[in-house]
Amino acid sequence: MKNLGKIIILFIMVLPVYAGIHVSVDKTQITRGESVTFTLSINGAGKVRVPPLDQLCGFDIQRRGQRNQEVISNGVRQQELALMYTIEPSKSCVIESFPVSINGEEFQTEALYITVSKMSISKDDPFIVKLSTDKTSVYVGEPFEMMVDFKKRLGIDALAESISLPESKNLWIKSEFKGASHTKDRYEYHKSMYAMSAQQSGKLTLGPLRWDIKVRSRSRDYWGTFLASAKVRTIFSDEVELEVKPLPDGVHLVGDMQIEVHVDKNEINAGKAVNVTIEVKGRANVEDIEAFSIHLDGAQAFMEEPKVSHYLQNNRYYGAFIQKAALVAQRDFEIPSFELEYMDVETDTVKTIQSQPIKVKVLNSPPLVKQELKISRPEPVLEDTLEKSEAGISTIQGIFLLLAGLVLGVILAILPWKKVLKREKNRQTISAKESKEVLQLLMSNMSDDKEIESLVKKLSENLYEGKTHKIDKKQLKEVVKRLQS
Repeated sequence: MKNLGKIIILFIMVLPVYAGIHVSVDKTQITRGESVTFTLSINGAGKVRVPPLDQLCGFDIQRRGQRNQEVISNGVRQQELALMYTIEPSKSCVIESFPVSINGEEFQTEALYITVSKMSISKDDPFIVKLSTDKTSVYVGEPFEMMVDFKKRLGIDALAESISLPESKNLWIKSEFKGASHTKDRYEYHKSMYAMSAQQSGKLTLGPLRWDIKVRSRSRDYWGTFLASAKVRTIFSDEVELEVKPLPDGVHLVGDMQIEVHVDKNEINAGKAVNVTIEVKGRANVEDIEAFSIHLDGAQAFMEEPKVSHYLQNNRYYGAFIQKAALVAQRDFEIPSFELEYMDVETDTVKTIQSQPIKVKVLNSPPLVKQELKISRPEPVLEDTLEKSEAGISTIQGIFLLLAGLVLGVILAILPWKKVLKREKNRQTISAKESKEVLQLLMSNMSDDKEIESLVKKLSENLYEGKTHKIDKKQLKEVVKRLQS
């Protein structure tokens, strides 16, 4: 009997160090817009390790809390640590099981199920939000419009509003277009439009959209005094189901588009530039168009980075792709046609569009082959020439020629030759700075000259591609001076 008493006492002494875990939620069924608090209870003192949690049930954790307390279990007093996480799920989900370590011993939590039901909305509710799309079936990358209609009862003092758009890694929101507000039948209406595209084929659930509104509320205290406070109302929209179809292999553009190429002039002087603009417009994923390149024999092409913009026309989304280039040549050349292949959504067929080629005439072209000018003349007869000169000039003619030479010499001596020469030099030379004129001068003389080719490459990329190559100003000045001499 004595030994039995010792065993019971030893068992009681071990109980306080018993470790265990328990998980729970404050509610398992909620209406969309309500929050759920998940609690992880850990019994027993010691070293506890819980994995870092950013999400539960697939939704971000909104708030965190912690408390320590003593609890009595089976007549034994022991420590309990409670970790609390609050989430706001918008659809039914599962809080998955995860491991917890207590003093090196591994435990596994239980999985918990949360059921989320939609909000019951009537036409007389003070706040209503509706989600819709212009299409329910699209191709991967095809632009479509998502419309959001907001309805708010007049007379409600809204302090602040925020909108949380539907989140999906397979959904891209390109741009937003906000419409004007108007009032009707005791309500204020507002519509926003978003240009979107799906990035993966399959079934896609769009929504729900969340609308948080902070409104002013008034209540009376015990003595009947009005108290002002603020309360946040959360409203959710319904979901929209989309069917996203894959594109054919090798095709990555989809929609409806046109391509045009323009030049600022069709005739240029040799060494001068013609500016080219490539423009693609339409209801298509123009942001996926790859940059064009131009390769011409005997011409230099300097391509700028393309620019993409979006705009609204007749309440529909459109995109524009614009790329500019400068072409410098010494001979006549032709800008080739550019083409694009895309999936036409009206006919469900792959189409190809292309621009028209453009011919450019180059004036004042230098000769193709430099040849020395050879002039044949008979050998001079010095004796005959001297005799004829002496015989042809009389004494009086010699005196007049001498006087004319003296007068001409005096006139030439008093002229301001330094100013004249300086003016002539300034008129014919180009300042040695990073400019298009210097670039054209260098390009006209870059044949078989590695130094000039290097300067042309750096200078052209600085001027047309926005790069910041460091150019030796002294070297550039010497090269320009050498070419102009």
